[in-house]
Amino acid sequence: MKTLLTAAFTVGAALALSAGSAASAAETVIKNRSIGYIWYEEYRGIYETPDHKECPDGFNTGPTEQIPQWTPGGNKTVLGTQLDFEGEVLFPGTSEDRFPFHLVQGKTSYGLNLDGKVGPNDFTSPEGVPGIDNQFYRVMGCVFNYRREGNTSINFPLWRSRQRYNAYVIELTDVDSLVSDPDVTVTTYRGGEYLLTDATGNGFLPGGTQTIDTRWGKKYIQKFHGKIEGGVLTSEAKDLVIPNGSSVQPRDGMPDIQYYDMRFSLKLSETDAVGFLAGYVDIESFIIHSHKTRSTVLQMYGRSSLPSIYRQMLKFADGHPDPVTGANTAISSAIDVKFKQVFVKHSPGDGMVSAIDTPKTLASASIAGMSLAPGP
Repeated sequence: MKTLLTAAFTVGAALALSAGSAASAAETVIKNRSIGYIWYEEYRGIYETPDHKECPDGFNTGPTEQIPQWTPGGNKTVLGTQLDFEGEVLFPGTSEDRFPFHLVQGKTSYGLNLDGKVGPNDFTSPEGVPGIDNQFYRVMGCVFNYRREGNTSINFPLWRSRQRYNAYVIELTDVDSLVSDPDVTVTTYRGGEYLLTDATGNGFLPGGTQTIDTRWGKKYIQKFHGKIEGGVLTSEAKDLVIPNGSSVQPRDGMPDIQYYDMRFSLKLSETDAVGFLAGYVDIESFIIHSHKTRSTVLQMYGRSSLPSIYRQMLKFADGHPDPVTGANTAISSAIDVKFKQVFVKHSPGDGMVSAIDTPKTLASASIAGMSLAPGP
């Protein structure tokens, strides 16, 4: 009996200690009713099956397959054919695609119901929720470059985390609970530090600090009203600009990707926030950033042909109609995202006193023989 009582006391004490530790952890990271997270991993919301059932006709062709058949205007030399193709990359047309394009045939997709309706072209989530709007997936789901198994030049999962320019922070304020809170504010910022890594340099840890850039990153500051139910944060929809620089792309003069009616859906904990950002991605800024600024050689690795992709994105565009022509200029999409908890530091005045990874900074670093924005 004495042994049983001792064991029971020990177990009870351990459970109490564990509960106390969990409470302490929550109290440690939630300061003044606020908690911050930094984005460290992303994939486009591409639902994939092991046997590629969603792509029964196979994956789409890329420049390697298309250039030998690219003969607009009659016979061309090899150089002439290549130049014709590159011309279409820089100035893609809207005529009928000259190559067959394989669209996703499945009915399952990641994402959210963006328009509040259930239509014939909508998907159903893996959890069985109908009305999912993700026409980006319909177009890109059979482009190898955009699949997790491809993990090629377009879809580096850790691309964002390696670029200090891309330090994208969300701060939740007026937080009473990470499980249930009907009224919280979500504010987006650009941070100022690299992420805190583990000993391997490939994993990321919670608990780092991010100094908010309110001087050079003003365009990234946006406030959302949100709520937390069952540990899941959801927010209202607003237009959003997300920093998207890389070590091979110019910062100045190149637009970041513009999103419309973007909203958050994130499962929260004291250390992580995991889920989706979903909305309508502006086709022109997406194409400029993700395709026009990457060489055709990089597009070849994952078989992504900009002329074909551009035509299909316009065909399936379903948001943000042009006020003059009425044609849709954006396409519904979802981004599979992961965040780590950080402590948000607000600087006095107008924030940071020097630019982060600006062209001038990068030029100085290049002269010095070092890199401030290493690639993945």
